[in-house]
Amino acid sequence: MTSPEGRRDRAMPVRLQMRRADAGTLMGALAWVMGAMQIMRDRGHAEQDEEFHELYDRVAPKLERLVEQLNEARRSTMTQPQFEEPIEEAYAEVREAFEAWIQLTATDTLSMAVATRLEGIAKDAQETREGAEGG
Repeated sequence: MTSPEGRRDRAMPVRLQMRRADAGTLMGALAWVMGAMQIMRDRGHAEQDEEFHELYDRVAPKLERLVEQLNEARRSTMTQPQFEEPIEEAYAEVREAFEAWIQLTATDTLSMAVATRLEGIAKDAQETREGAEGG
């Protein structure tokens, strides 16, 4: 009998059976996470914070592998195009939710950036007034 320690390096597959609509929802959820991670990576670049890029580099390949496995399973079970509709509909529903989330977070980010900039301008103006009064 093989010890559990010897089995660690071998693939221990998990078999899933899901409805086609559930596969579409899962694909959408993975796309959402991958999109959010891309945004996080880009934000890290803008702020010179490579921590987010490193996180993306660690996690994104794993997610991409999952998407490829899901697509491969989808292709292997595809018999007629009309059976793909539930997948596409479920994926579209999650994609639309992600697009709404993007708009929401973009608005929040813009609001925070504007508020921070206005605070900086007010602080600079205050320092300038105090310097002129004291000088």
